[in-house]
Amino acid sequence: MLTDPRVVYLFLYVRDMGVSRDFFERTLGLRVLEEDAQSVKYDTGEVILALNRASDFGVTLPGEHDHSTDIVFLVDDVDRARAALEARGVAFTETHRYEIGAITDFYDPDGHWFTLYETSEESLTWPSGDRIEAVRALSRRRAENTAPPAAAADDGFTLDGKPLIYLFLFVRDADEAFALYSQTLGIRDLEGGPCSRASTADEEGVVKYDTGGIILTTHSLETVREEEEIIDHPCPPRTVNPVEMGGKAVVLHAPDIEVTVKNLREKGLEFPEGVVRSGIGATARFVDPSGHVFFLYEPSPESLRLPSGEVLRRVLAETY
Repeated sequence: MLTDPRVVYLFLYVRDMGVSRDFFERTLGLRVLEEDAQSVKYDTGEVILALNRASDFGVTLPGEHDHSTDIVFLVDDVDRARAALEARGVAFTETHRYEIGAITDFYDPDGHWFTLYETSEESLTWPSGDRIEAVRALSRRRAENTAPPAAAADDGFTLDGKPLIYLFLFVRDADEAFALYSQTLGIRDLEGGPCSRASTADEEGVVKYDTGGIILTTHSLETVREEEEIIDHPCPPRTVNPVEMGGKAVVLHAPDIEVTVKNLREKGLEFPEGVVRSGIGATARFVDPSGHVFFLYEPSPESLRLPSGEVLRRVLAETY
């Protein structure tokens, strides 16, 4: 069981670091926390987005869009955000508005799936709405003390300061996923699970977990309403293709990784490489039943002195 189940990093593996950096920095406007020859890290609110060169880690990326994971930025005005990013060459799907709010999708140069999300009044009445509002307030306070990004050729909008709020992991079986995330890892469900106060828009097969400032959400491939009618969902077709799913990894904080790995192994979770130590700290890799890749991470004192370490300390200290 995890004692502090926060998602602190999201790793994206990319083919060409120069091409990806141009997209994330020039086009989207994200600010660099730190960089080296193999990776670059961005401050995306209550989680750190890290790009890693796929060839350095033996990761093979598919030649198609990855529809196993949806990475969601929270924006105040989806139409303004879309127009500004379209002016810089981002290709979007149609904007959809329904009970959760407004969404529109786009892809990075390696086919990772992103969404811009504008909340609805109804969505903020759900249990997850409190978390969204807390993260939004933190982002706005932080923006007040941060120099604005360089003006763009359009209206100046960027995704700098717009937090990553959701990480949707599509899973082959909702009950199987719940057994791992809730019962084995011990992550509390904010919404959708049997212990939560309400289900997300009455959808079965969707569970939102309390993983800090980014809400990790498992979403079955086919979601149904209580009356067992298939929802006409505007998202692209979802998949759980293991080849696609190797292109990113979710990193959970584990302050005492040796004890955590020992306890989770006793519950049947496998860590093929065991605990791996390096200058940044200790990691342990596992894969969920659908093929999503995770790392447990215990940071080293040295890593906490880096710019990313300052953000990591901030993220771990936040209460929501």
